[in-house]
Amino acid sequence: MKWLKILLLLVLLSSCSSSKVIDLGGATATKGIDVSQKALTVYSSLLDQSGIDKSQQDKIKVLTNPNPSTMKLPDTKASDFSNQLQPRIEAYQKLLTVYTEFNLLTDSKFSDRSKEALISLENSYNAIAKIPDLPEDIRGKLPNIFSIITQTVQAKEIKKHNEILYSLSQVYLELWNDDKPIWDEYLDLVYNSYSDGLSTVDSKRYDVNKISQSSMEPYSDSATIILMYRLSNRDEIMKQKNDLKQQLTAFGKALQELNKTHAEMSKQATDISSVISSLNKIEELLKDKQDAN
Repeated sequence: MKWLKILLLLVLLSSCSSSKVIDLGGATATKGIDVSQKALTVYSSLLDQSGIDKSQQDKIKVLTNPNPSTMKLPDTKASDFSNQLQPRIEAYQKLLTVYTEFNLLTDSKFSDRSKEALISLENSYNAIAKIPDLPEDIRGKLPNIFSIITQTVQAKEIKKHNEILYSLSQVYLELWNDDKPIWDEYLDLVYNSYSDGLSTVDSKRYDVNKISQSSMEPYSDSATIILMYRLSNRDEIMKQKNDLKQQLTAFGKALQELNKTHAEMSKQATDISSVISSLNKIEELLKDKQDAN
């Protein structure tokens, strides 16, 4: 009788653990949706930079022209990464669909969506494979990834789901880590060149009276007022750049935590506390800092 009670207790604990893993599988897929949506926001911001750069450089050309009354309307040809960014946006749109489908598969009610989940995996893989400037070390791993993601998927097979999602998210993570120095350098170019350009504008172009009216600084001489205005502009521009860079860094960390969560969820003995910790970190990393403040 004693052994029977122990057996029943073990079955009960196993059932509770299995239920918890299924719940965490759904929560992980939901965070995958959040991370994918954040990626689309980040890449959209990067896509906007070409227009911002053009507008800023046009402005600098007007302000630094010694005779603007005779100059033609400037039309700067700014750096354009749309050919690189658009395929990445498409890839994360496909990844978003993957997580949406796998979120449904944590519920047995949607067991008939196994085919849709498999199709979404193949579409996400194809979107990555079609990126024209994909680094060779990443491209070399794709055949192995394809063999993993084309396995049959069934509802509530949480560990198998996460094994597949780990392999797929690993490719996205490696691509992001390879790209990020380029995006950081691009943002430096856009905002540093604008700040440097404004610093060369002739002081005679500034209306000191207007600056004084909008400033709370207790200065009266024109030179100081203009220099303080230049400092304020520079700080504002650097803040815009650094805020964008922080978004990129936070997204990269969130993607890394998501990949780590998939790795833990795919283990036979999942460390539930580790998974919960990673999910909480993802939520914090994706939080809108302005809203938090």
